[in-house]
Amino acid sequence: MEDENEYKKLPTEEKCVHKLWKARVTGYEEAIKLFNQIDDEKSPEWNKYLGLIKKFVTDSNAVAQEKGLEAALVFVENCGHAGKTTGEVMSGIVAKCIAAPKTKTKDLALQVTLMYVEIEKHEIVEEELLKGMEQKNPKVVAACISALNTSLKQFGNKVIAIKPMVKKIPVLLADRDKGVRDEMKALVIEMHRWIGAAIEPHIASLQAVVQQELRESFGTGGAQPTRYLRSQQNRVRECAVTDSPDGTVDDDDAETGGGDSGDMDPYDLLDPVEILSKIPKDFYEKLEAKKWQDRKETLDALEALLKTAPKLEPGDYADLVRALKKIISKDTNVMLVALGGRLLGMVASGLRNKFQPYAVACVQAILEKFKERKTNVVAALREAIDAIYPCTNLEAIMEDMIAAFDNKNPQIKSESALFLARALCHTQPAAFNKKLIKAYVASLLKLLESADPVVRDAAAEALGTATKLVGEKAIAPHIGKLDNLKEQKIKEFADKAVIQVKVAAPKKEAKPKAAVQPSGKGDGKLAAGSTQPKPVKRPASGAPKKAVAGTKKPAGGRGQPSPPREQELSQEEVDARAETLFSADVITGLGDGNWKTRLSAVQNFLSTVQGLSTNDATAQVLYRTLNKKPGLKDTNVQVLKARLEACKYITENFPVSITAADYVLQDIVTKLGEASCASISADCLTSLAEACGLEHVLNEGLSFAMDSQKNPKVQSEMFNWMSIAIKEFGFSMNIKGIVAHSKKALSATNPNVRTSTVNFLGILSLYVGPSLLSHFDSEKPATKQLISLELDKYANSSPPTPTRQLGGVSKSASKASMGDDLEEAGPIEEVEDSRPRTDIAPLITEALVAELNDKNWKVRNEGLDKVKAIITASSPIKPSLGELPAALVARLLDSNSKLAQSALQICETLASAMGPKCKQHVRTFFPAFFQAFGDSKQWIRAAAVSCADAWSAAAGAAAALDGEMVHDALRAGSPALRAALLQWLADHLPHVPPKSFPREELAVCVTTLYSCLEERAADVRKAAADCVLPFMLHLGYEHMFKQLDKLKPGSKSVVQAALDKARPNLPVQPLPAKNKKEEPRGVKSAGALKKEAEKKGTVTVKGKGPVKPTSASSRGKKEDEDCTPLLPNNNAKNQRIIDDQKLKVLKWNFTAPREEFFELLKEQMGTAGLNKQLVANMFHSDFRYHLKAIEALSEDLHENGSALMANLDLVLKWLTLRFFDTNPSVILKGLEYLTQVFQYLMDSDYTMAEYEANCFIPYLVLKVGDPKDTVRNGVKALFRQICVVYSVTKLFGYLMEGLKSKNARQRAECLECIGHLVETYGSTVMSPAGGGGSTALKELARHIGDRDNAVRSAALNCIAAAYFLEGEKVYKMIGQISDKDLSLLEERIKRAGKTRSAEVRRSMVVPLSASGRPIMQQPEEDTSRHMITADNPPVEYEEEEEEEPAPPPPNPRAAPEPKVITGPFGLDPELIAQLDAAVPAVRRPAVPELDLHFLDEPVPAAARPHLHHAPHAPAVRHSMVPMSPPRHLAPHPLVTTQHSQHASAIDDSQLADTIHSISSPDLNAAIRALSLISGALASGRGAALVAHEQRLVMAVAAQVRRLRSAPPPAADALPAYKYLAGALTGFYETAGCGSQVGEAALCSLLGELLRVLGGAGGAGAAGGAGGAEGERLVRVLNNVCVRVLEHSPRTALLCAIVSLLHESIGVTDPEYPRYQDLLLKCFWKTLKMISTWDADSIDYDAVLYKIHLFYKAYPNSYWKKNADISDTPYRTVKTLVHTLVKMKGASITTHLTQIPDVNESDLYPYLLKVLKQLKLDEKKENTTDVLNGGGVLPGVTNLTSNSTLAAGRLPRAVHEELALILKRIGTKDHNRDALAQLYDLRERHPEVDIWTFMQGSSFYFRNYVERGLRDVAEQRKLASMPIYKHDYKTENIDISNENDEKSHVIFLERLRALQAKAGLKSDSNPSSQPRTPVGDNRALTDSINDNTLPRTHSIDPQLELHTTQTISQKNEAAVDALRLKLQQIKSSSKR
Repeated sequence: MEDENEYKKLPTEEKCVHKLWKARVTGYEEAIKLFNQIDDEKSPEWNKYLGLIKKFVTDSNAVAQEKGLEAALVFVENCGHAGKTTGEVMSGIVAKCIAAPKTKTKDLALQVTLMYVEIEKHEIVEEELLKGMEQKNPKVVAACISALNTSLKQFGNKVIAIKPMVKKIPVLLADRDKGVRDEMKALVIEMHRWIGAAIEPHIASLQAVVQQELRESFGTGGAQPTRYLRSQQNRVRECAVTDSPDGTVDDDDAETGGGDSGDMDPYDLLDPVEILSKIPKDFYEKLEAKKWQDRKETLDALEALLKTAPKLEPGDYADLVRALKKIISKDTNVMLVALGGRLLGMVASGLRNKFQPYAVACVQAILEKFKERKTNVVAALREAIDAIYPCTNLEAIMEDMIAAFDNKNPQIKSESALFLARALCHTQPAAFNKKLIKAYVASLLKLLESADPVVRDAAAEALGTATKLVGEKAIAPHIGKLDNLKEQKIKEFADKAVIQVKVAAPKKEAKPKAAVQPSGKGDGKLAAGSTQPKPVKRPASGAPKKAVAGTKKPAGGRGQPSPPREQELSQEEVDARAETLFSADVITGLGDGNWKTRLSAVQNFLSTVQGLSTNDATAQVLYRTLNKKPGLKDTNVQVLKARLEACKYITENFPVSITAADYVLQDIVTKLGEASCASISADCLTSLAEACGLEHVLNEGLSFAMDSQKNPKVQSEMFNWMSIAIKEFGFSMNIKGIVAHSKKALSATNPNVRTSTVNFLGILSLYVGPSLLSHFDSEKPATKQLISLELDKYANSSPPTPTRQLGGVSKSASKASMGDDLEEAGPIEEVEDSRPRTDIAPLITEALVAELNDKNWKVRNEGLDKVKAIITASSPIKPSLGELPAALVARLLDSNSKLAQSALQICETLASAMGPKCKQHVRTFFPAFFQAFGDSKQWIRAAAVSCADAWSAAAGAAAALDGEMVHDALRAGSPALRAALLQWLADHLPHVPPKSFPREELAVCVTTLYSCLEERAADVRKAAADCVLPFMLHLGYEHMFKQLDKLKPGSKSVVQAALDKARPNLPVQPLPAKNKKEEPRGVKSAGALKKEAEKKGTVTVKGKGPVKPTSASSRGKKEDEDCTPLLPNNNAKNQRIIDDQKLKVLKWNFTAPREEFFELLKEQMGTAGLNKQLVANMFHSDFRYHLKAIEALSEDLHENGSALMANLDLVLKWLTLRFFDTNPSVILKGLEYLTQVFQYLMDSDYTMAEYEANCFIPYLVLKVGDPKDTVRNGVKALFRQICVVYSVTKLFGYLMEGLKSKNARQRAECLECIGHLVETYGSTVMSPAGGGGSTALKELARHIGDRDNAVRSAALNCIAAAYFLEGEKVYKMIGQISDKDLSLLEERIKRAGKTRSAEVRRSMVVPLSASGRPIMQQPEEDTSRHMITADNPPVEYEEEEEEEPAPPPPNPRAAPEPKVITGPFGLDPELIAQLDAAVPAVRRPAVPELDLHFLDEPVPAAARPHLHHAPHAPAVRHSMVPMSPPRHLAPHPLVTTQHSQHASAIDDSQLADTIHSISSPDLNAAIRALSLISGALASGRGAALVAHEQRLVMAVAAQVRRLRSAPPPAADALPAYKYLAGALTGFYETAGCGSQVGEAALCSLLGELLRVLGGAGGAGAAGGAGGAEGERLVRVLNNVCVRVLEHSPRTALLCAIVSLLHESIGVTDPEYPRYQDLLLKCFWKTLKMISTWDADSIDYDAVLYKIHLFYKAYPNSYWKKNADISDTPYRTVKTLVHTLVKMKGASITTHLTQIPDVNESDLYPYLLKVLKQLKLDEKKENTTDVLNGGGVLPGVTNLTSNSTLAAGRLPRAVHEELALILKRIGTKDHNRDALAQLYDLRERHPEVDIWTFMQGSSFYFRNYVERGLRDVAEQRKLASMPIYKHDYKTENIDISNENDEKSHVIFLERLRALQAKAGLKSDSNPSSQPRTPVGDNRALTDSINDNTLPRTHSIDPQLELHTTQTISQKNEAAVDALRLKLQQIKSSSKR
């Protein structure tokens, strides 16, 4: 019993295939429940059952089979992939179920069949049922017929094709089994319901009794479907509200499945019959027989053949048609003429559209033969021409018809008119366009005046039928006024006419209606087989179709919009209206004799008009009032200009009709000839062209200029204006009139007129083309050459884009003021060639055709030459070619290749000669062109391609896509033909306008295209692959994808790959518009949107004001445009996390995304404020918009990374939805973007929240099993990045969940990732508690026995990795496994142990923090670290490390090992042991004691030095002042060479991981890492940190930032700050540390420390606590700041503080109000130290570049404009520049290499200013020394100049300088400065005798100069009295307090001078000086907080520094003495 019930433990899918039938029944029942529970039709759960459904329906047990059918029905109804099972399931149903004994089984089988039809697999269902009709079992046959009957009854003939079934009618109605016969009769009756009489031909061959029985059973038809396909159900549901009154749905959409008896054409049900091969070989010879009986016998035989073939197989019927046409035209026997006409009609009826190539020629012959009076002949000809008309159109036969109307024979006239009437009954109204109406009606009106009443009646009937077809409104303007009798007759015929085509009426606009609310749940499922439309989740099959254009827009019509017309007003009406608008003075003044009065009146007129609206007056009234005599013919220039200005204003602001424009047009044209008014006149003409159309203005103006007046100036200016106008408006009008006037202008005597005309023709050729020259063939050769040269200038140019609106009729008030009867513009047509065409049909004689068909190739060649000569001489020609097309086609395939090539060239010439009219011959020539594509000779193929291109250019790009010519050629062609034709299509199709041809033309070729993709020939495959995208452009991806179902599985993969490759190149479709008015917009980053918004401005057009939006839609676009950043930076994520935890929103958990998840995410994005355009692109149905969204996010990541972190969960959720897309390009692009995102998160030290991980990682695990290698590799790289920002232990859990997948590839990849985690991070990843992972190891060991080899191997690697870390206990942890698996494991461990030992593996393990995060290296750092990352895969790592030895044991001399502490604060003993390996010696420099007794000496009052402390350095270094440049440290002596490279690598790796954990959000882990670092520094192992200094400082800064931005409780914050301060203090007090810290790290550290110190809450802000603890912490951090300033690298420090100061300006954070004050104090502290530095220890280039950036951003003008902002930062930086210049001297100008442009900032001018001032000070210093008797020897230059002076000559430079100084002395403003300069000059050149130079001066001037020099000397002497002379001046340094001229630098310099005088100079070698202590805490406080800042920057008492170290009594005494002396200096200075 237990064995029988064992199956209950199995999964459902295994039960369904169990050998016990009870188990299967249970499985089917469970499957039914499961299928009903799955909401998502695309869920992966369905895939388990795809291969089992056939077994459901073919179960051998009857009970189980019944349950299986029920399950299959539910499966097909709900599964989105059920269509894949159609073929196999239906074959099983036909074989086993459809004729089963049990009734329920049969019913269920029928329901499954119908459900397959409903999910749109009707073709496969019908095919299987038709196969079932061929079985021998009559029950199966009858059941299949019944199933088809039911399907047809429910779905209709649009779904269930009737054509395949009619073939079975005769067979099955004659079956032996009565049941089969009865079912077949019922099916035939049902067919008749749908197609009506079309079934008759197929029952005609049955027995009379059966026919009678069927006809008695036939109903009336009019059937409607009762059930719909899934794709139709949504449409039908929407249409339900707008049903017609009788309750039926409007049958205007073929896809709705409706049908009636009139819809089915019997012709479509027939099979084509091939008759050409059955025609006797002597058929054509017998037709030439002299006896009419022989000819009749031959025709009778053909008639018998045609009667058996109502539908003909397409082929070459040219010879047959030619023979029959000859019978009609030339046979003398009227009986044969009638028979020939009847046969021609039968051929046309059998071929239908395939008869089109022969139709025009046959119509022409029949029309001519209508002259016969025999009734039987005329009747036969009528039948023939009526049968021919459906395969042609009225436009193609228009010329022949008009010629017939003009024929002298009344019989031909009447019959032609009657034929036109009959033809119009079968013509769509849209096809009878304006052009045809105009041509036909004009000819019919002539017939209406005929003397023959038959002709008149026929014409009236044709006109009446035309009126009925297109409406009286369209016909009336062309008919004009007729007498009542004729009008009455036309109306009678119109009433009688019956239009026999189904007129495509315009669709009614859908009225707004409320959404239909379904009862109950919106997604409630309907019962199987429901006839109501079922709501499904599949996307709509297509976009809603656009409404068909109504009658207001006829298809034809000129390209120029029809200008509005209005009734001409009488002069009295104009005067009356003018009196109401204008005062009497204005009206009388306009015609006054005094020009001043007229000018005033015109000005008043214009001001009045400007106040009018379009409703107040019309342009006609205003024009005619303005033009009151003298009007625009005014002789006064001022008045005339004013009138023209008024005219221009009226034109631009009032709607203008042609009637109104004509009142001013001629006068304006006349004024073009007056130079003073030419410009304004041209503007007026342009405005008129905008108002009422260019065509009218141009034609009327040109006619007037050339015909009515003779002024050549007017003529030339008119052509000049036309040249400009057609560039601005474009050109789309008839050139016939323009050419005529141009010819007249070319013959003018005035050369200017001729030149203007030639220039105009050159511009016109841009639009008309080079054929324009052919209109001037009759001109003189010289003139023609001029035109040709002008046209050549524009030969390779394209017309410019129009800048003005062509025919701007649509002004706001135009229709309101003119009425609603204005005709709207039709589509723009191409410019037609109006040259007269030659009819060459008479020249194509029978003799010429005989030559072309002659057996002798030479004769054929002569015939071709004659044809070529005829075409060339007659060009352009009419499309009537007579017998030429058929004869020429035969030559295209001539056996002589030269003749074939010649024929192709003739065809190319023929196309250019006929022009667009060649379209009617396309079907004749193109099949032959395509056949020539496959010729073996290359030149034939090239000529054929060229010929096809020429015909396509002439007849239209879509000309070749007609009549399935391409399909026929591909289907029957050779490989060479296929390759050439496909390549031609690939090049040609992209240029074919969409929807310019029936899609079916390409749709039928898709199957052939797919077969060509697998062709043997490589060139065919390549051409087919190139053709996929062009086909997809016109058919769409979905249509081509559906065709894959017809392919074999092997072929499907090849074609699918080609489709996927082409799909990304499809053009972007518009975004889904909310109100159908929006246009697609791309998504741009925030920066790009901002720039674009700034660039937007008002666009103006010449002569117009700002262009306003012309419609509400354009305004809507601007309003809807979203210019916000892509991702907002807000805190909305916190609320989303809370909502998710409280289950307020749908949990993000699914096997496949359902619609509600899309809606949830979209709603969350909207709430969060994401850019609307971005959201629209994210949720677009087209994958290319997804790619755009990802690109926009990638661009925004670099600019707005913080916003990404704020919305990371939304971005990750959206990308999980994209993981379920089938398009690989989106997935790959998404993975690339994710790589950038996680790299940014790693750089930002971000920690991924559990909420974010849960939304993303499970779906990433699913993607690791993707079939594509690139996807899998990308996912694995992401896992390695996630390890850095997320807990590794939790990631391990997600990967373990991935092992439950049925996908073997996913299991293998998950195991590989698990192995990597275990090997990299140790076995602790398997358990969050860190106590091993026996459960995980057991699960891993279970996969050793997996069926898949890759899974087994990966599982073995995982266990082996754990073994090397845990040892033998792994065997116990994995539990019981089979012996086979155990042996495999042991072998793998043995093999893996050979590459690396267990010790090496353990040493490489990266430790994990308490939160499970790895302590990993930052990504931008040392590349030598051997940690496995995405860029350093494990394989390469193993190869590199394979032969390196194990690390040596720790140094035995290391400090004793402390007690092992476990838990979160435990120390890593291995790391401690490695740190003990290198113990550097602490540098303890011996500093000599300094004698400070010199300070006791009195200090002069003029000096106020500021002392700097230099006491002894204690044994333990406290705070060192860096006196030497940073130097490279040698390896520490204790770091011996015994340590291998591998060991150091491990040491570096673990140090880096420890440092990285300092910035961890887990404070416990951070404190533990800080303890390790502090311990290492305290024990003297600081040398090991040299390579990691940058990372250490960055990590500390990151932790300070974390504590500052999100302060934890005070109990946690205080210890953290203490550990941080202790680690930094120890770091900077260790010799050799700090030299490698870069600018970025210093910026981060100083910025964070100063923000903490400068917080609004003081101590509380720093430490999160108040009172004594807070104050103590502030002092400690202040001490750290000083250490950082003193011991950091000089260049990096200077760059950092300048950058920080740069960033602080203009930024006021209320939380840190004192940040900038503290930063300035640090700056001044650094300035104090600069003077102690070696001049070569600074990288001046880098520092000056930072200063340049500062000055560039904040120049001197900035501070002047913002007087409320203190300029202390600006002056502080200037002080830094002054100090650097003093240190470096003039060579500092060579250190501007990093500055791209020195003129961008104030730095370079200020450098020059400081250098100049220092040079002057130096000269003054030398002068002082001379006065004191201590002058230095002059330099070499002075010696040189002195020698020159000794020779009696004054150097030129000195002479010029002296003259300039003396000149300045004479000025009042500069005399004192000039005297000082003269004094300096004398000191530089003592030999110069200035008195000799001043001999010519007055005594008083010389006396004044002498007294001035004496005063300068006395002043210099007084200035040199102090012991130490400083050279700092107020104008050189910007000191923060301007009232205090001395700065701290002065005191420092004076102190040095005192020390030097006392003989206490320090060692000149800076490198030998140690970092000396600065002194006690008070001195340190003074060094930062001295009085060098304005009052607003006062000292904060909290910032006093308190030392934590003891100082010896001796040092303290020295410091006290120094402090006392400094105080004395300060006090004496103040006095």
